[in-house]
Amino acid sequence: MEDLPGGRVRILAQETQIGRPAAELARQIPNPMLNGHQAWLDGLVRAASGGLSA
Repeated sequence: MEDLPGGRVRILAQETQIGRPAAELARQIPNPMLNGHQAWLDGLVRAASGGLSA
């Protein structure tokens, strides 16, 4: 995570697709690993915006 000007934050996320189960997921369309990471990022945005209660 990196603070940026203008109240912005940069998040670098990396995924490692190692092993047979991960390789099989990587071949699927739509890619469930990519979609899962995007859902995680969307949840971070909602939480940071106050849209998610604890």
